[in-house]
Amino acid sequence: MKVMPDQDAATADAGSVAIRSLAPPNCIGITTSFGHLLIEGCVLRAGGQSGRAALASLAEMVARDGPPALAEAEGDFVALVITEAVTYAFKSFTSQYQLYYRENDGEVANRLSRFYDPLTEHWNEDYFARHVLIVPGYQFLSRETPLRGICRVRPGELVRIGADGGVRCEQLVRRDYRYRLDPVQRREDVAPALLALLRASIRDRLAAHPGSRICVEISGGLDSSFIACLLGEQVSSRIRGVMFSQPNLPSHAISEGYAREVADRYGIDLAIVPPDELPQNIDTSPAYADEPSDFFWFGDWFSRAVAQHAEPESMVFTGYGADQLFLRSPAFLPYLLERREFRHFATALAPASRLLSRGKANIAWQSALSQLPDGLHQRLNRAFAGRRWNPWDVGDVNMQRMLGEPVGWLRCGRDIAGYTAERQSLEKDLVGDGILCDDWGYFSAPRTVTQPHFAAKALMDASPFCDLPLLDHVYGHVSALLIHDFEGRYKELLRDCQQGIVPDSLRNRQNDTFVFNSFQLSYVNKARDYFHSLLRTVPDGWIDPKGGAYALEQLSFGMTTSSTRSALALMGYLGWRQAFIRHCREERQAGGSTPPLLASRKNGGSMDPPPDSTPSREVI
Repeated sequence: MKVMPDQDAATADAGSVAIRSLAPPNCIGITTSFGHLLIEGCVLRAGGQSGRAALASLAEMVARDGPPALAEAEGDFVALVITEAVTYAFKSFTSQYQLYYRENDGEVANRLSRFYDPLTEHWNEDYFARHVLIVPGYQFLSRETPLRGICRVRPGELVRIGADGGVRCEQLVRRDYRYRLDPVQRREDVAPALLALLRASIRDRLAAHPGSRICVEISGGLDSSFIACLLGEQVSSRIRGVMFSQPNLPSHAISEGYAREVADRYGIDLAIVPPDELPQNIDTSPAYADEPSDFFWFGDWFSRAVAQHAEPESMVFTGYGADQLFLRSPAFLPYLLERREFRHFATALAPASRLLSRGKANIAWQSALSQLPDGLHQRLNRAFAGRRWNPWDVGDVNMQRMLGEPVGWLRCGRDIAGYTAERQSLEKDLVGDGILCDDWGYFSAPRTVTQPHFAAKALMDASPFCDLPLLDHVYGHVSALLIHDFEGRYKELLRDCQQGIVPDSLRNRQNDTFVFNSFQLSYVNKARDYFHSLLRTVPDGWIDPKGGAYALEQLSFGMTTSSTRSALALMGYLGWRQAFIRHCREERQAGGSTPPLLASRKNGGSMDPPPDSTPSREVI
């Protein structure tokens, strides 16, 4: 394999390691004795080093131990190692970034558009069906992509593509997470370690991009306010805060006061964005994204608004991921029952029943029904569909069961049961089946939502709650009984971590739920004509158009069913597909561009920045 030379590029030497920026702010090229190392994302720690030193350390590790050394690095990144004969592709375990490859010519790139050919386009109907059915984790666990014949590198996987055409996949990182159930453990026993991990995650992100501008989304709730306060501890200035306000709701007026209190304490320049200052139009020509999102509407209004307030090349910090780790869930009750943890189930039943305003017998019955096979329970549930009372309803403890009904207007792909069985098998292989997580794809979600809005200003999403060492510690050392504690307030463990950092008035608030339902409904009704125009672009045989149109009408009235949720996901896919095709066509007309990370047996590996990027520059 031929590697294009590093001509006319600013470089910096760290011993035998030359490091340069390919496409600001987070695409890095490193020349080592083993080969060329290309990285997109953020390497937080490698070889005991953090910040820029971690890049040099990682390069030395690869030179010494080969590409498997990439698995020893921590962070949110994808990487290529290009040699004369072989290309290696790797994705960190919790990365939101993607790498795609095609086996027949060995091409690898970090942009899916590289593989689109309008003359031979082959859309993956199974991918489409998974997206419309909102199958959890398909953009994280599955190799499949929107384009048939194009694969993704899975989390923690090293893909070796040889000059002879052979492709070999090796899973270097996997987990077998299982809840620890320790009734003796106390919150004060584990809070200091959790706080230290979050502080380190923020410190290492700041060190990885020294001098970067900083933006933080603050809702006035526990999660984002905690991140804002931890940033304020380490950065004395240049933090821009953005809060979305709903002044017509009393709870949001309170949240705005909390957000201002955090900003005043830590010197954050806070912008309050009321609903009338959000983008008022529907973006019917969205910018490029590699893959679709069912939360596209959120990105169109909220991510677009953040991009308007953030300075170019800012890191945009959020509290995203905290719910997956620290939010108690009634689903913990059927989980305990399934694992025959009857003592813990009995202890949790009474406080959970009070919290849910249901009798103990009712919650116990729902938990027991959740043990039935999915298919059997769906048949029983359907027998009472539309009635005022349904004895098979398990919505208080297992909402997924109640939203897992078939979508009758979907005509292609397999049914939800087949996709669910496949997902569960992939989850068990990669992360085990010992904890509750309704969607492991949450790691890849930020980029699918924000990419069309952040890319033009080179903004970087930063979500410290998604850091792998934090996940390992929570699932390996913290008792799940502290997280799923139905006696006290929600997220009591996170509140303990916040002592002395987050203002007590905020830390002791009872409720901080930011309700997006009204925004979604408003968006859907404003986009009515646009959505119906998208329906006319669906390839023949994929859906029943009349059924899809009827589901859209139900959605516009605020109905929440499997069909209406899928209708919104369908709009996300169709809008993305239209933008994807348009981008690829315009790119071809302009003579094409080279993704920052690219390698091919046919064309050689590229370390040159794309034509429209800023020039390379020294990064160490």
